[in-house]
Amino acid sequence: MKQFFGLLMALGLVFGTLVSDAQPAVANMLNGGTVFLAEANLPRNAVDDKLATEYGYKLDVNNTNVAAFRKYRGLFPTIAGKIIRNAPYENLEDILEIPGLSDVEKSRIQENMDIFTISPPNPALVEGDDRYNNGAYK
Repeated sequence: MKQFFGLLMALGLVFGTLVSDAQPAVANMLNGGTVFLAEANLPRNAVDDKLATEYGYKLDVNNTNVAAFRKYRGLFPTIAGKIIRNAPYENLEDILEIPGLSDVEKSRIQENMDIFTISPPNPALVEGDDRYNNGAYK
């Protein structure tokens, strides 16, 4: 009985692969070709599109979460929290106008201005408490 269900599952998997929307990509892969994302016609969302821009390489002060600041010495957690709590910003220089920033904090922000970028807030990235605690722990 177990063998029958195993065979049935294998046949279902093979049949499903052959008749799916990704058939051209799978056929190309099976023939030794390379599968490109565009060939597979996979759906994309606004976050994927944003990651393909400068946002994927810099900290977007209107959309990033506090954990993204961890890789930059001197910015996490205090300065990162202040930047996140006071967003959104119209331009990058507005970060230096955050109320209560000390001279040392302003200096650290100025030293790191090249790692920041800015774009309009995206609800998929800023809703809820994900900016403060996105649950990604390393």
